[in-house]
Amino acid sequence: MIKQFNEQVQQINELFVNGSVKESYTFAKALLANELFTIDASFSIVQQHVALLEANGYANMPTPTSEKVKQSVERADGSYPERDVLAGFLGTQDDEQFGKVVDELLAGPIEAQANAYYTMAEYFILANEHDKAMAQYAEAIKLQPNTALYWGAFALFLNRIEASPYLALRLIEEAIQLDSMNARWYYIQGNIFLQLVASTKNLSYLPALEEAWNKAKKRCTAKQVALKIDIAKSEDLLVQWKKQML
Repeated sequence: MIKQFNEQVQQINELFVNGSVKESYTFAKALLANELFTIDASFSIVQQHVALLEANGYANMPTPTSEKVKQSVERADGSYPERDVLAGFLGTQDDEQFGKVVDELLAGPIEAQANAYYTMAEYFILANEHDKAMAQYAEAIKLQPNTALYWGAFALFLNRIEASPYLALRLIEEAIQLDSMNARWYYIQGNIFLQLVASTKNLSYLPALEEAWNKAKKRCTAKQVALKIDIAKSEDLLVQWKKQML
């Protein structure tokens, strides 16, 4: 039994460092519920793992439905149609008109409401109001959990401000599962792993990091020249980092 528990604890860790964080959390919760495991030496380690993930919102994460949703395609400049409302405001700086458009979206169907919250999240990022941005992203995901963009954009935001990498991993995993052909999501996932390697010095994340960027490169379209360049730059930085650390 002890050997079996050791193997299960190892599997929980391997799932997490490979990016299957949702499965790692579910598996860990199930193991903690096993009464025989409560006296195992690894019980407290798994308990701490679950506590860390739940502190990052894993227990209350929205669940996508089985409904198939057409995902937005990234444009050559890295933008998405859902961001057009904010882009229009940035071009005119017309606060009143921007407010009217957002209000109209909030008064519309669920899809429009989610777009409004996403738009406000992106606006609050530009205003450097990070807590408000997080709240708006969460609302967008809650309303439209099958839209990969909202999960991915939230993860990108957290990674850029170097906050909550464990939450960011959970968010980007969902974006990938919803839209597995989007190169951007794999690039972001790799960046999150890089953040974890740098902050924790845990080299176990390196294989998943490199795999994520490789998947991103394979999925880049001919038009995503800027993304290809970003991936190449990131890979060069990783090579330099390895030379210093390894």
